[in-house]
This record gives sequence, C-alpha cells and structure tokens, in this order.
Amino acid sequence: MSAKYPGYKYFFLDTETTGLDTRIHNIFQISGILTDANLNVLETIDYRFTPFFSLDGADPQALEKTGMTLESLAALPLSPREAYTNLISILEKHCDRYNKADKLHFVAYNARFDADFIRAFFEKNGDAYFGSWFWNPPICVMQAAAWMTTRVRGALPNFKLGTLCQCAELGWDEAAAHDASYDITKTLELYRYLRRDIPQL
Repeated sequence: MSAKYPGYKYFFLDTETTGLDTRIHNIFQISGILTDANLNVLETIDYRFTPFFSLDGADPQALEKTGMTLESLAALPLSPREAYTNLISILEKHCDRYNKADKLHFVAYNARFDADFIRAFFEKNGDAYFGSWFWNPPICVMQAAAWMTTRVRGALPNFKLGTLCQCAELGWDEAAAHDASYDITKTLELYRYLRRDIPQL
C-alpha cells in the first residue's frame, strides 16, 4: 500500500449519555477500542466525566438504564475538557488530520447515535473538525448484523446487542451491560464474528 493511502484502522466507540437528544443531553462516558485492519487491538480508552452544563436536563430513564444518579454524575473523575483532550491525544497518535486519505473508521452498534453524540461533544469543546479524524459514514455493526440475519430475523425477539451476542454464542452479562466499556468490547466481538463471512475489499 502506498504512503498516500496508509493502512486503515478501526475505532470502535460507545457512549453513555444523559438522554437521546444531542442538543440537550450530554455524554458522560466514552469507551473505545482502536484496532488495525486485522482487528488487532492497538489502544483502549475509557473516559468517565461530568457532563457539560447543568444536570437538570438529564433524562431519568437514561440514568436508570445506566445505573447513574445526578450525584454520581457530578462525582465522575474527569471534566469534559479533560476527556476531550485525552481523546484527541489518542487520535493524533493514529491519524493525520491534515491528510485526507488518512482517517479512522468509526465503528459502533447503532453507529449514527454514537457518532452524532461524539460530534456534538467535539462542538461543545469548540472543535468543528470531527470529520478530520473519521471517515463518513460510520460503520454500523447493527446494520451489518441485519444483512447477515435476514433469513432468521423473525426468530429473534429483538435486535439488541445482547440478543445478537447470545445468538452468536459470544456470551452476554446483562448486569454488566449499559457500561460503555463492556458494550464496546462485545461490539468488537460481534463484528469479528460477522466479518468471518463478509468479503473484504
């Protein structure tokens, strides 16, 4: 591969948020696994930080789902700016933002949700250049799984990450779920499982 097109990498990313609306809700956890083209792990991250702005707008259902309270959110170890700075330092190690041919593949389960929230997180940190680091569109593991399960979709009770992992015999711990670190680990496992049967260009 020529220097103009450096070896591509994947950044599997998952977020936990105070709700579903990027305009009024905020991330409080970003977990990620950065891999090479063969899905060998290069870096892992897990940033837990206080959300931007007031906590008054947090959705109670989102907090219940993640096991968080307003008090526990306020006690998280990092500030949003510290989490942003840490994330940028990882991106800079693996990507040249000024080289249009050198970007990372953003990968997630229901990828548009996480990509939109991280883009908003960049913007709230005064950075409008999320696209300098990642290819568009993001790679959605849920969509990949949908293609692979078209003939058996009716047998699945739902299309949650945990359901797909259990069907693939990858295991699933519901007590550990809804933590971004656990969820992104399982997302990578599921993607590895799916890619066994997907031709690579």
